[in-house]
Amino acid sequence: MWQTIFPYIISVTVLIMIITFMLSLYQFAKYFRTNRDVRRAWHRARGRMMFGIFMIAFAGNQLLLFSSAVTYIICAVLIVFGLANINYGIKAGRYFEQYFDEEDRAWAELDKDKKA
Repeated sequence: MWQTIFPYIISVTVLIMIITFMLSLYQFAKYFRTNRDVRRAWHRARGRMMFGIFMIAFAGNQLLLFSSAVTYIICAVLIVFGLANINYGIKAGRYFEQYFDEEDRAWAELDKDKKA
């Protein structure tokens, strides 16, 4: 039975890797394109969270494909860093979301001052 589902598990990890890598690139592109500081920090936090998921999926994929002591050590480090990035992304995202309204008001006031 393991031989029949093993290719599907590998395919799922590769699919997760592709999706999260593309989402992290999207968030980093949004980070560079926006000029609002709170939104920039929020996009960077979301990008780091997606990259953390990518690192964990990559480590899981490597653990399934290769079985050596070096692989286990490197994958353990990747999983720890991936969990740290996910934790940071969640906490920073929640922190910056509370300042969205304040930033919108400040930008609206700035636009109003520029028009006057």
